[in-house]
Amino acid sequence: MVRNSLKKTYGTRKLRKLLNEHYEGEIIENLVSELYPLLDKVGYDGLEQIADACSQLNKYSGRTAVTLLEESPELVEKLLMYGDKDLVMNVYGLFSLAAGYSEGPAVRLLAVSPELIDRVGYDGLKKVAGLCTQVAQEDSFIATRLLGLSPELIDRVGYEGLEKVAGLCSQVANDRRFIAALLVMTPELIDKVGINLLEQVVGLCSQVAGYSSSTAIRLLGQSPELIDKAGIDVLEKVVGLCTQVAQEDGFVAARLLEMSPALIDRVSYDGLGKLAELCCLVNKDDGFIAARVLDGSPKLIARLHEYGDTELVTIVYDLCSQVARDYNWRTAVRLLGMCPDIIERLLRYGDKDLVLNVYGLSSQVARYSSRTAVSLLEVSPDLIGSASYEGLVKVAGMASEIAKVEGEEKATSFVRGESSEYADFFESITEGLELKRVRAVLLHYLNALLGYRIEIVEADGATTDGERIFLPGRLKEFEAEDRNFALYKVLATHEEAHLEYGSFDFELIRVQDVVSRIKAKYSTI
Repeated sequence: MVRNSLKKTYGTRKLRKLLNEHYEGEIIENLVSELYPLLDKVGYDGLEQIADACSQLNKYSGRTAVTLLEESPELVEKLLMYGDKDLVMNVYGLFSLAAGYSEGPAVRLLAVSPELIDRVGYDGLKKVAGLCTQVAQEDSFIATRLLGLSPELIDRVGYEGLEKVAGLCSQVANDRRFIAALLVMTPELIDKVGINLLEQVVGLCSQVAGYSSSTAIRLLGQSPELIDKAGIDVLEKVVGLCTQVAQEDGFVAARLLEMSPALIDRVSYDGLGKLAELCCLVNKDDGFIAARVLDGSPKLIARLHEYGDTELVTIVYDLCSQVARDYNWRTAVRLLGMCPDIIERLLRYGDKDLVLNVYGLSSQVARYSSRTAVSLLEVSPDLIGSASYEGLVKVAGMASEIAKVEGEEKATSFVRGESSEYADFFESITEGLELKRVRAVLLHYLNALLGYRIEIVEADGATTDGERIFLPGRLKEFEAEDRNFALYKVLATHEEAHLEYGSFDFELIRVQDVVSRIKAKYSTI
């Protein structure tokens, strides 16, 4: 017992003398107490090497140096599970080399060394330390985070994969936020897309980081879903588009990328480009309206898909962006909001092909006058109802000619029916029989049947409200005019019969009286 006491006294004295070179006072006493058990495991010379290595951190943080010394007994115990004293000294040697460049990577290297040795041995640890020391010379932040992830990454992709991740981080070293997110997400991304595809994704996201770090980070997280939905090629196109947009408008580019998962499978690449162009033009004058157009686009696109497909979405945004570019963005936004109503009216006269044709026709007119094209689209359902689609084509052709020769003011007035030449032109293209031409004859006919005067009102279809008869403004069911007139008489007669035979005279209150009389008359039978 006396011998052990003398041994401890001698050992603690030597430790105190060793630590006295770097520390003083109460710190020395605490460290002596913590480090004494290491004398039996690594000897005085080993303990001296550990103390010298840790003391290098004094130039960065004395507190960190003391903490590492205090934690050394536990770390040495872990390292001795994989080797002897020489292994421990080699690990502290690697730490000492890293500490010469930066504090963070050196401390993290020491912390993860047992895990790395367990996975790849000391030689693997040495390679990782060398890699991270090189990285630390350029950016200690990256090196520190990379070391923290290195056991997990090596499990997934080996040392070669770790090298690739380090290279990827170096490519985007000017953006700390993006690097931090990349390192956090890397294990999961590797699991989802693989290390090789990850290189492509990081390259794309680094382009985005040039104008929005937050968007680049979000895109990084969304990339597996986007790739799964549309493939890496489409992702490249979208990022390329948004990078171009960012040169004009970073807000639109960032917002468009954020919304891409909701849009990517519902709108073509061209359609996405037209949406971006429209929002850029709006955002130059009014960022609030631009944000509303962007935020409302998923709902509008879903609505358009009820009427057609991706082709319809593309042609709608194409026309609106053309109007915004060549006329003004306010009219373009108004036209975009009117699209569902216009399409629903057009579908009364045909299917989605008719809708596509009408928008295509308006786009052709927009080459000469966007203002005229907007007016044509607005009146197109009424024109088709009066003159068929072929009549609309003729109006569009004439409007284009007027726009080229006399300007968009006259062309727009013509399309709206406000010019003197419109009436004659419209009469020449109109098919069928107009109600106004036969209203007087029909009134005389109905008055004779009813014995009193009745009013005929133009409407979309044939009906009556009990006081008036409603008939279509034009009938073109037959090529022959007399047959269309006969149809007018049939429709008018049907509605007249409702009035003549009392369809509107029924009163619920009289039902009980009628039932009672029927019972009284027939109950004895």
